[in-house]
This record gives sequence, C-alpha cells and structure tokens, in this order.
Amino acid sequence: MPHVAPQSESENSGCRSIKRNRFYSYTKITYIVPSWLRSVMSETTVVKKCVLALVAQGSEEMELVITVDVLRRCNIDVTVALVLDEMEGASEQGLVVQCSRHVNVRADTTLQAYLQQNTLTNDMLPDALILPGGLEGSKIMSKVAAVGSLLRCYENSEKIVSAICAAPTVFISHGNLFAGRRLTCYPALKQLLIKEGYDWQEPHQSHYGRVIVDGNLITSMGPATTFDFALTIAAVLTSLQEAEKVAINMLYKWPY
Repeated sequence: MPHVAPQSESENSGCRSIKRNRFYSYTKITYIVPSWLRSVMSETTVVKKCVLALVAQGSEEMELVITVDVLRRCNIDVTVALVLDEMEGASEQGLVVQCSRHVNVRADTTLQAYLQQNTLTNDMLPDALILPGGLEGSKIMSKVAAVGSLLRCYENSEKIVSAICAAPTVFISHGNLFAGRRLTCYPALKQLLIKEGYDWQEPHQSHYGRVIVDGNLITSMGPATTFDFALTIAAVLTSLQEAEKVAINMLYKWPY
C-alpha cells in the first residue's frame, strides 16, 4: 500500500479556512497554493513583449501613432523615445515633437535618457525597434550616433527591426546596416537603396499586406500600409491569432 504523507497543519488549517469561509460568506475565500505549484506557475508566466519606437522632429505621425496604437492593443509594452538632433540639443518643448504634418506628439522619454537608464546588451534589447518614416525625421535619425549604435546591436541579434517609408534610408547613413537584405520603402527612395546594395522589392498584396519580412527585418512603404506594417510586427511578437483578433475589433480586414 503506498505511503501517503499526512497534510501539514498549515495545509489542514487552510482547507478548514476555505470551508468556513464558503459556509458563512461567499466573498472571502483563502486558497493555499503548494510551493511546487507556485514554482510551476512562475515558470509558465507569459512575459509581456516590449518595443522601443523612435520619433524625431518631422517623423510621419500616422506611421508612428498607428503602429504604437496597434501594438498596445495587442498588449505589447511600447516606449516612444524622442531622438534629438545632436547639433540642436533639447528643445523648449521638452518631449513634445512636431511631426511632418504639424501634429504634435509627446514622447515618453528621450532616446538619450532611455539609453542611460537601460543596459542594452543583446539579451536586454527590447523585442523590437520601430523607425517611422517622414523625410525630416529620418534625416535626424541618420545623424544621431546613438541610433546607429542601437541599430548595430539589432543587426547582430535576432530581435526585430521595423522601418517604414523613408526610415530604411537611416540604415545607409550608419554604415549600410542590413545591406543585401530584402526590404521596401517609399517608392521615390527605391533607387537610392538599390544603389547602396539593398535588395529592394515591390511588396505586392500578400497575405499580410504590403510588407516585406526578411528574417528580423520588417519594412513597409508609407502611411496607407501602416496597419499592415503594425499588425505584421504584432503577429511576429505575439501570434497571428492575437493580431487578427485586434484587426477584427478595429474593423480592418487582415490578414488578406
């Protein structure tokens, strides 16, 4: 006959507590969770994905705000970091930046402050880095050394880099990062990227929309393709089912 270990006094008292509370009140029930079950629960806890989205003066507001909004709807933690022109320094408006169509957006922090507060080794990088388009915003990001250092960390990792519209031109300015990779961008910049050795592709309407995915690099074309861009990032970070559920709730048909 197998030996059954007797319950400890604390476990017995816990069981009696449950019965008493259930008998006299339905509003307070004390559950005793064994230590072995607590360890299993902690090991299976789903870690929330985190994303760093960059913004600068002149960034394209639709490509930033739609992407951040969609990812947050997918329960992804997004930090918006303001990239300041190193020649100009901080502005009087602090974290508020004027985007390409004169819409003001308030960032969560500056990129400089974010990098000071977080040690970004390959293991500690956010799960994805997002670069919105906008020609002027992309020019600023092209000049800031910290953006280049961050992109190099991502190039040597498996974490996601996503760039839309004019943003892929930032790769060129920081040493032709991701050269030879398949990507797309705003059509007017196609020849510039081809000349620098990138495999530019026309993202014909696919299952995920007008988006090119090459390994850890996700790119798209412009404002009208931002929903496809954001949902593809969300699907990679969470699941296709989660992204599709969010698309349905937004009344957007995706995937196609």
